[in-house]
Amino acid sequence: MPLPFGLKAPSKGTLIFSGIAGALSGIIYTSNKNAEESRRKVAQRVAHLADRPCGVHEMPRKVTIYISAPPGDGLEKSRTWFREYVKPVLVAGAVDYEVKEAKEPGQIEKSVMEAIIEQRREAESSIMEIDEQQQSEQQQQQQQQVANPFVAPNVKEMISQQLKKRKETDGILAIGRNAYREVLSGLAKGCEASLEQKNEEVVKEKPAEMEQQDQEELINEGIQQVNNEVQDEVRFSLPPKFEPVMYIPHVNIIGWSNIPYRLYMWYADYKRIEEVGKYTIAAVLNQTRPMEPRDADKGQEEKKYWIGDEKVEELKKNDEPIVIDERIMDKLTTYTSDELP
Repeated sequence: MPLPFGLKAPSKGTLIFSGIAGALSGIIYTSNKNAEESRRKVAQRVAHLADRPCGVHEMPRKVTIYISAPPGDGLEKSRTWFREYVKPVLVAGAVDYEVKEAKEPGQIEKSVMEAIIEQRREAESSIMEIDEQQQSEQQQQQQQQVANPFVAPNVKEMISQQLKKRKETDGILAIGRNAYREVLSGLAKGCEASLEQKNEEVVKEKPAEMEQQDQEELINEGIQQVNNEVQDEVRFSLPPKFEPVMYIPHVNIIGWSNIPYRLYMWYADYKRIEEVGKYTIAAVLNQTRPMEPRDADKGQEEKKYWIGDEKVEELKKNDEPIVIDERIMDKLTTYTSDELP
């Protein structure tokens, strides 16, 4: 039966193309809709914090984000992961953040270690200033005790001390297993490092005609260096307070054999939004608990997708369990919620 208005029936190829195009459009639309709905639900969990007015002396919260390139891939993958799954929750909860990227292994550990050393220096300096201030006030009180037995404290100095103790950030989020490992290692090494500024210049070898006096001086310097290292071990100290540390999962699916699963997760992106969102929500809500041994070796599921050259395979083979230093274990905290294990 002919079609009205002189229309012709579509060819078989047109029908096939239209069916495929329609199916793909439906898949993309469904994926985007589900992802948008998941983002909205996650944001609603913390939106009330953004609407809450801050107190007069209350500072906005700020956390530090540490990211590094996943093994076998580039740093841009970690940046995208942060922008897609972590940043929206922080913005919805009115939490400021500072992203610190590591282009090479060990940079995160060094950054965290230097931050802990600086906190220990400030604490030691504050103690010395308080001791000096107390001695000075005691002398003044002794001199003025008869004339004015009720000496008011120096309010300006007290406020100054409180400002010095105020920290810029109050939380650490480590995205991925390697970043998490370096953060924990940096915390421990920062507590055992020397607080003295060391000159790390390399001493060049002198010619064979070195005088005996120079040789004796080098020997004495070597002995002194060994003594300093022993003293550094004895001088292990903790900062006034550790920031809560949170592991954020980062599963970077790569490899030809994983293409089907990668396509599925692209469609089911809402699952990632909700899964990673649980960890970020806990950090935004600022509910903490003491760190436990089960919090150490995180990110085992990431290693399945550490695929690449020999260097990556060697890294995967030699990856050891993450262990938290016992000396700081009982001082560390992490974020928690009812949805997290």
